[in-house]
Amino acid sequence: MNIVQSVVSILLSKCRHSLKCIFLHSAVLMMDDDTLVSAYDLVFAFSIWQQFPDQIVGFVPRKHIPSPAGIFSYGSFELKGPVIGNGDQYSMILIGAAFFSSAYLELFQKQPEAVHAMIDETQNCDDIAMNFLVAKHTGKPSGMFVKPVDIRNLEKESNSGYSGMWHRAEHLLQRSYCLNKLASIYGNMPLKYSNIMISQFGFPNYANHKNKV
Repeated sequence: MNIVQSVVSILLSKCRHSLKCIFLHSAVLMMDDDTLVSAYDLVFAFSIWQQFPDQIVGFVPRKHIPSPAGIFSYGSFELKGPVIGNGDQYSMILIGAAFFSSAYLELFQKQPEAVHAMIDETQNCDDIAMNFLVAKHTGKPSGMFVKPVDIRNLEKESNSGYSGMWHRAEHLLQRSYCLNKLASIYGNMPLKYSNIMISQFGFPNYANHKNKV
């Protein structure tokens, strides 16, 4: 049984006697092909998404870091910035391991053409664009960070020789470029910070540098 079959089996066993379940599965689960998350982590994250269906619920938080000059940089959530100070915050959830509403796929296609041109140009940043879309649509932080018990990067654990985009020297610069480009397209910075971390072992909690992904 593969991981998708496992998740479906567990979900069905949890709601076999409830017609309500038929109407709850409007979530999209996106998973990078080099990422492995345990079935039980996925089931838990799905239960959190059911409580916050207008946000991205996932396992990998990131954030934008503003400078005094108003230029944005891309970084991991434990980093501190000259303006925001506190490092225990995030403003994006990467959709390479996340649940979100299927309605956002249609809205994503309706974004300004300049957004799609940027993604085509960089071959990157579609996840940042999705966080912009959700934040702008809801007026809230775009996502909820679920602390996984078991998440693995298969590329790191193999000797395949494959090297993903995040290995490229220009990766962080490109991601920062996308942040500033999207802020320019939208006319503002819609991303908002959160420090909530939801864990299977006592939740909610607050994200901090000891719990980084």
